[in-house]
Amino acid sequence: CSTVYPWGMLNRLRERIANCLASRSVCVLSVHASGENGSHSVWAVPVRCRSHGLEVDCLVPRWADAAFYLEQDPGVLLIFQNPDAGNLRWLQYRGRAHIQPAPDWAKLLPADVAGRQPENRFLAVRVQPSRIDLIDETEGWGVLESLEF
Repeated sequence: CSTVYPWGMLNRLRERIANCLASRSVCVLSVHASGENGSHSVWAVPVRCRSHGLEVDCLVPRWADAAFYLEQDPGVLLIFQNPDAGNLRWLQYRGRAHIQPAPDWAKLLPADVAGRQPENRFLAVRVQPSRIDLIDETEGWGVLESLEF
């Protein structure tokens, strides 16, 4: 279940989520894959990331199967762990990934990595949210606060 907020509380929730995203540089990106014979599978990979408000830029390694399937289906799920909560708090982020044809590599990668042909190693995508959930299992079953777009 999710919580419905009055406008002022909704703005505070958006701000809280934006601050949480801004403090993270790595997340797990998961994509959906459909096979020719109707089979379905899921691929996940840890990725470097950087947020812009509630949007997130991710660098998907080109060697990962997730990069291949992402080009076919832009739906993604990102998981951001809160390292201060002993694995009991995380942010779950559903959205659509848009491939960035000319990303600013210097802003996305450390200088020693950005200068070594990152376009050959990474697929840069910007993810726009469709739903973001804050999950906190320190409160029993978990406190769930959600934003839907």
